[in-house]
Amino acid sequence: MKNIVLLFLLVLYTSVYGSINENTIATLLELKKSQDIITQEIKEKILLHKRSTLVDEKERIKQEIKALDLQENELKIKFEKIATGVDTSFLKEQAHGKATTISDDFQLLLKPLIHGAKQATEEMRKKAQLQEEIEYYKVTLPQAAQAFENIEFLSKDLKEKALKKDFDILKKYWKQQVALISSNLNASLHQVEMLEKDDVSFAQSLEMNTKNFFHQRGLYLLEAIGAFLIIIITMQLIHALFVKIFPILTKANRSFQIRFGDLLYRVLTTILAILAPMAIFYYEEDWVLFSAGVLILLGIAWTFRHLIPRLWQQARLLLNVGSVREEERIFYHNLPWQVKNINIFTVLENPDSGVKLRLPIEELVGLTSRPPLKYEPWFPCRINDWVLLANDYYGKVVGISLEFIELVDIGGGHRTFIISDFLSLSPQNLSTGFRIINTLGISYKHQKESTNEIVDTLEKYILQKIEEEDYTEGLKKLIVQFSHAGDSSLDIAIIANFNADMAPLYYRLQRAISRWCVDACSEYGWEIPFPQLTVHGIKE
Repeated sequence: MKNIVLLFLLVLYTSVYGSINENTIATLLELKKSQDIITQEIKEKILLHKRSTLVDEKERIKQEIKALDLQENELKIKFEKIATGVDTSFLKEQAHGKATTISDDFQLLLKPLIHGAKQATEEMRKKAQLQEEIEYYKVTLPQAAQAFENIEFLSKDLKEKALKKDFDILKKYWKQQVALISSNLNASLHQVEMLEKDDVSFAQSLEMNTKNFFHQRGLYLLEAIGAFLIIIITMQLIHALFVKIFPILTKANRSFQIRFGDLLYRVLTTILAILAPMAIFYYEEDWVLFSAGVLILLGIAWTFRHLIPRLWQQARLLLNVGSVREEERIFYHNLPWQVKNINIFTVLENPDSGVKLRLPIEELVGLTSRPPLKYEPWFPCRINDWVLLANDYYGKVVGISLEFIELVDIGGGHRTFIISDFLSLSPQNLSTGFRIINTLGISYKHQKESTNEIVDTLEKYILQKIEEEDYTEGLKKLIVQFSHAGDSSLDIAIIANFNADMAPLYYRLQRAISRWCVDACSEYGWEIPFPQLTVHGIKE
């Protein structure tokens, strides 16, 4: 049974293979006939060119010979493709070394990429070219056949001998054209049939190309990525080791030499990280990846050419010789900052608020720093300071950030302000000491003793009350003085200076001083006037 099956398969294979061979031989015979016709026609044209004495005619015949040579060459190429079953044109291109309009140096760089692209799209391009040829031959063949039939029909009834020779030449020419176009059409159809026979599905092609990629270029890419990572990690470890051994390398106020060495080290790291993958491609002789890498580097360089001035500015900043320098004052995000450390990531700090900011060095480009003055303020308050705002809100600072500041009042209520809004309210920091100013107005009937006796008595009374209510330790100074004569009262100013410990009692002290003034008036019989409004009528 097995022998019968094998015999059947052998007969089937032989019949199919024989059928394919018969079609191939028939196509080759047609091409050979067409080639012989073209060759014979070229010989005749050459003889005509030799016999002709007219310059114009010789030039026309020369152009016709060139066209026939091209046709003959195309037939030879098709004959060779069908006979060998492979495209041998690449051998001739390699032998002749085709000229190109691209410069030689750039051609060498692009050649591997172009070759790889050609290989990836070779079958598709061949099939598209053959389909175009088939469409062209299908359009021109009926027209050539119609031309031959028309000439043959006219030549049957032709009796004029003067036209017979010309008609014979035309008849021969169009017969040759019909045969030539027909053989070209059959050859193109046969080539398409061979390509479709050898064609594979998209999934199979993708799988095969993926396997080839990972077996060859994928491995080289992994090696290149590994080399890149090894260079970066190794150089970073070496840098960290040097920093550990020599801590001065990362401290502020480094010398120019140390900064310059650090910059050179970073540049060297970048160069080695770029060269390592390129060296892998060169060593493995994968010119496609090598050329792609060079083109990517050129593209990056071309893209970032406008950044060269900014990179130069950043290099100057790293060397601490730029427009922003360490330990100087800079204004950024509506706040003053002290530049603590300039590096790839620069550290800014507001000394009073304690807020720190880490930002990339490119953010410093275009900014300017200056040495800080001795008494320049950095921020109006610190954590746990008590502040009084222009809208009369009074609270303790419990949180400060770059965006917000949070206050809590004496009753425990929290309020959050945007930093810009907070600064616009002109905060008064009570935790550095503060002053309360109150005014007592007494009647004009006390005019005689208002500037001396009443002032002294009031001061002693307030000091007594401060001592009784245990505010003495917080009082720095009390001043009671005659202020001025108002419209309806004689005004006495009470000025009390307190230290920072009394800041939480600001409003309590303010109310207490007002209360003591009223109590003093009650005890000593001082009259407190009230404004009077007199309306005078107009007599008619």
